[in-house]
Amino acid sequence: MRSIPALFSFLLLIAPALHAAQAVTSGAGHDYQPAILRAADGSLLLAFERLNASFSGDLWLSRSTDDGASWSAPAPVIGSSANERHPALLQLGDGSFVLFYLKGTGATSSYRLYRATSADGQSFAEQGALNLGWASGGEVNPHVIRHPDGTLTLSYQRLSGGSYVAQSGDNGLSWDQQKTVIAADGLLPRIAFRPSDGRYLATYQVGPSPLTLYSKTTTDLRNWPAAPDLLADGADSHDSLPVLMPDGAFVVFYIAAVDGGPFDVFSRRSGDGTTYEAPWPQVQSPDALDVEPHPLVGDSAGTVQLYWGRSPAASQDYDIWRKAAAPVRDAIFRDGLDAAAPGNG
Repeated sequence: MRSIPALFSFLLLIAPALHAAQAVTSGAGHDYQPAILRAADGSLLLAFERLNASFSGDLWLSRSTDDGASWSAPAPVIGSSANERHPALLQLGDGSFVLFYLKGTGATSSYRLYRATSADGQSFAEQGALNLGWASGGEVNPHVIRHPDGTLTLSYQRLSGGSYVAQSGDNGLSWDQQKTVIAADGLLPRIAFRPSDGRYLATYQVGPSPLTLYSKTTTDLRNWPAAPDLLADGADSHDSLPVLMPDGAFVVFYIAAVDGGPFDVFSRRSGDGTTYEAPWPQVQSPDALDVEPHPLVGDSAGTVQLYWGRSPAASQDYDIWRKAAAPVRDAIFRDGLDAAAPGNG
């Protein structure tokens, strides 16, 4: 039987072969901010923003019918002279699809969150801006999750300050007007939910620079604790996204620039939404910027499919990349050797 140090070294050696990264998109334009889901028919849908040279975005979509091994040529689904960014893609109980995103022009007060719907996950029709109760605009960065009963929960940011949450009982057509605050100083909030005990976990960043990541957890959506838990600091940590794993644990993905290097992807696991295991390196690329990690959770409690934006450090030309099986906890402490420790992307 190998010792733990010897086994860990062995896992590091085989990791690149088991968990090699692959490009999903390529070419001109900044492909950024992936939103990934597995449809009821088993196919994978990937929505992302494509930015032009002026960093104005449209939303594009690609599909895979072989579990991510290959992808269709990306096609535009939402585009106009306005700036459309930050997609959140869901499939509803009736099999149709809904896409949430921010849209506006140069004036920050013009930005609102929008909703578009699709019967087939290919052609989307914009339905208009969400009414979240604000007299003026300035809502950005939507993140939406669907509960087992069909309720949608939306976390979002106001450009004038603060992170908020709202809920919808009609597939996102209308939303509550309560303007519930998650964190008055929070930026880029994202949320997860555990049905077994009704627990929410929200993560967000506080800045401007260097950015620090915090989290809050509650079983009452309308009552978030005043004091947050520290998630990551000291390395310009941001772009967090929490997910619920099949074993009931929360895992938060995020990026950090360790020791002044380029941004890499990490994750931290938590059983209670308050205390976290040590950071787990997911993607480490000394010659690339790796940002906005978005995992696709499946049946495994130990691995996820991981999608993120990657740019060679010298070019700032982002594409969407993927790892087929990114481990979220140390294989040494799992039942069986079903996944290896992460290596360099």
